[in-house]
Amino acid sequence: MNELIIVDLPKPHGKIKGCWYSGYPVHKGNTERSLNYATFYAKEKHIIPNQKKLKIDFFNFKKLLKKAGFRVHILPFPKELNKENNLHHDAVFVRDSGILFKNYWIKANFSADRQQEAESHTLTIAKKFKKKVIQLPSGAYLEFGEVFFLQTKNGSFYFGGLSRSNKKGHDFVRSIIKPDHYCLIKSEGYHLDTVFTPVLSKKNELIAFVVAKDLITSKSLKTLKKFKVKIINLDLIDSSGEGNTLGNYAINALIAPGIMLNCKKFLTKGVENELKKIGVKRFVSPLTFFRFAGGSYHCLTNEIYK
Repeated sequence: MNELIIVDLPKPHGKIKGCWYSGYPVHKGNTERSLNYATFYAKEKHIIPNQKKLKIDFFNFKKLLKKAGFRVHILPFPKELNKENNLHHDAVFVRDSGILFKNYWIKANFSADRQQEAESHTLTIAKKFKKKVIQLPSGAYLEFGEVFFLQTKNGSFYFGGLSRSNKKGHDFVRSIIKPDHYCLIKSEGYHLDTVFTPVLSKKNELIAFVVAKDLITSKSLKTLKKFKVKIINLDLIDSSGEGNTLGNYAINALIAPGIMLNCKKFLTKGVENELKKIGVKRFVSPLTFFRFAGGSYHCLTNEIYK
């Protein structure tokens, strides 16, 4: 059984009304392309989440994880990040703060202004799962929305993004988990999981990449082709969008052997049929107001690698 962790929604109290109740914080890393366009869009449009709808979507998200066969550990939302003077974060996105690998929790080093999330989640996760905490070296940046690590029938694969993370950060993690295949990808997505997802067969073989090709450099696309698996191209609507149109972030998917979970069926013509043809079972449930934070199923979850 695939095992993962999620973080519960922040509890309302006093003047605190819930998740992103006062609006979405805008974050950016060290490069121009690292801006989270969704949060910028939400700020410009003065979008505030409807808390009732957000809670319903999150409840259905948890149900869907269990229906798809995942064992889910639900961590409490950090109290220190649920105060009036400390709301500039996306702490519900537990993916970004680190990776659970064997006896270790490798803690993220954010280039964006979100390091407090990694510090808070590390305290909870290290204690609950009894893991040794590993910190990245000086000058190494890594946010784990930039990472896909797959343990498959044909070896392990590590795909890393270079938007809010750097090669030094990825190389350090590589030295610990020692994947059989290692691939770094440059894109216009603030995190790799907003422009790319791998796909696994029922037999746990890497069989495809789903890619917002217009947001990934030509050199990185050529590198992906060397894996000799099907590449399924997406229109920008299924990623972050284009111009003044915000995308649906359907590409931000949680995968396991033979399954894919996300917030919406792909609008790009032919993609759902392609996934069906290669035997991928789909699980879909909306995450309406998470979209404006630039995240979805992949962002909200974090696998446990044993």
